[in-house]
Amino acid sequence: MRIHFVGISGVSMQALSVAAAARGHIVTGSDNSLGGHDPKNVEGVDLVVYTCAVPQSNCELVRAKELKIPMIERATYLGELAATYGKVVAIAGCHGKSTTTAMTGAAFGGHSPTVHVGVANGSTVGSDRFFITEACEYKANFLHLSPDVGVVLNVEYDHPDYYKNEAQLIDAYRHFCAKSKVVIVNGDDDICMSLCKNPITFGTGERCHYRAVDIKNENGYRTFRLVGKKQAFVRLSIAGEHNVYNALACLAAADACGIKLAEALPRIAKFTGIPRRFERKGIAFGKSIFTDYAHHPAEIAATINTAKEIFPSVTVVFQPHTYSRTQSLMDDFAAALSKADTVILAPIFAAREAPIAGVTSHALCRKIVEIKEKAYCFDTFAEIVEHTKTVRDKAVIFMGAGDINTVADKFIQADTDMPQ
Repeated sequence: MRIHFVGISGVSMQALSVAAAARGHIVTGSDNSLGGHDPKNVEGVDLVVYTCAVPQSNCELVRAKELKIPMIERATYLGELAATYGKVVAIAGCHGKSTTTAMTGAAFGGHSPTVHVGVANGSTVGSDRFFITEACEYKANFLHLSPDVGVVLNVEYDHPDYYKNEAQLIDAYRHFCAKSKVVIVNGDDDICMSLCKNPITFGTGERCHYRAVDIKNENGYRTFRLVGKKQAFVRLSIAGEHNVYNALACLAAADACGIKLAEALPRIAKFTGIPRRFERKGIAFGKSIFTDYAHHPAEIAATINTAKEIFPSVTVVFQPHTYSRTQSLMDDFAAALSKADTVILAPIFAAREAPIAGVTSHALCRKIVEIKEKAYCFDTFAEIVEHTKTVRDKAVIFMGAGDINTVADKFIQADTDMPQ
């Protein structure tokens, strides 16, 4: 087939286009970052795949409709592509999907899996035996998948622009579990345990089939003993307590697919993480600089806790992601960010949304100031760079799912440009 991807520069679309090409299809694509869109691009193609970020008024979609070319949204295409592989492992959860998917891909590495993960250059095309993918709950996109192994890491309310309340989100996860042949869930999470009957469980509690005990911290990296259905010593090369859970989920999924612990454990031990997940970028102005994708209060708290295991003091430069999330979780954001020694806020990254009256980073900053003194808000990245130079904390994390990572680069460059 000739398949045209509208919005091909997105990390998921790019990965899907590479996978489609590996399956023998002729692939083309367009994006604003690649010179824009042209109706002529879809002429002669057999299928158009588009991302939901592309409006229906897009000239290529309009032309495809005129020509009666079949069109399919990205999440639907992901489901159809996955179904062409031998076994599908789909990893869901409000936090940790990308890291756990990439870690699972590493654990399966000896079997050349195809891995679909939502980070730049994180996906790989392998054989058709295993397809390992993130399963995103936004707009219930994960319901387009029918996994052989479905994993749920955690469930916390998010995406208020789509789910009106937590009950709707939980219901979507129940449907995801119902579509999975084997279900693996976090046994320490009561919501996860309510999603289906008799799941395979992982965690630290005694009821878990895959249980971590004797957890130790070695310079931020965890070691633990795996007990329960399997027994082994596990060593991680990524920081944070939350990655113990991610590793347990990975090992449970590998076992469900017949991957032996002797194969998986050395590969997990060598896994060093993915971009923008507590990623160390270097040193600038005497501070260790990190970027992190956290944009939900629980993720923010976990990242700050991880950093404070390593550094005596931490600054977080945070860019809130979407107005609806900031509005719905304002108090939770304030509480989570207050765990940092210093908080610096950038303007809200709108993503797909229009502004909401009264919902601003300044409003969030006022909430944080009620809890701690060192909280600041600026309207430009340039102001953030200048103020961050003055903080005395030992580490700075540029945090958020928008373009705040570029400020980390600007900050490091500013130090490089300083006269010697």
